Amino acid sequence: RRATLHALQLARVTREHDLPLFQTFSVFLEGFAVFDGGAQGGGLEAMRRGIELLREHNIVPFNGLLKIALAEAELAAGDADRAIAIIDEALEVSDNTGYSAVEAELRRNRGEMLLRRDGPDRDAAERGLRGAIDVAHRQRAQSFVLRAALSLARLDQSLNRPASARAVLASALEGFSPTSRMPELA
Repeated sequence: RRATLHALQLARVTREHDLPLFQTFSVFLEGFAVFDGGAQGGGLEAMRRGIELLREHNIVPFNGLLKIALAEAELAAGDADRAIAIIDEALEVSDNTGYSAVEAELRRNRGEMLLRRDGPDRDAAERGLRGAIDVAHRQRAQSFVLRAALSLARLDQSLNRPASARAVLASALEGFSPTSRMPELA
């Protein structure tokens, strides 16, 4: 809710001071705020327009994060195939530009989306989640390792593979100390 207020404030300031780069982000964020407020259709259209503006202006920073948000919105609106296509596009941008700060999160989200659509593809989802863990390890992004491991452990549990779930989590938890700042650790 606080982010929504800031997004709307950013939009107002960028229009008032004619800041084109930030206006691109504010189009997306305004749409996100509208979507989050319950008006899915209008919010999705603005979010899509914001992504299109990012593409037109060749703006790469935050591309992956914004596309994760758009993909989640598309999934919530019932279009899993479109959501997965958005994540695939973000992965392609990451691969083509070398801007891979959220590649592990993109791969994790893709894996989870493959499980949440009608006719889930568990094998592809598992490969994607394992790929997310590999990328996160390579980047030394331990919180992304943990998030992907949690997703993979949930999949293992759903497939009645508790030993595999425990092994994945045990490996991901190495080096972490319990803290209230990361409820995932519980």
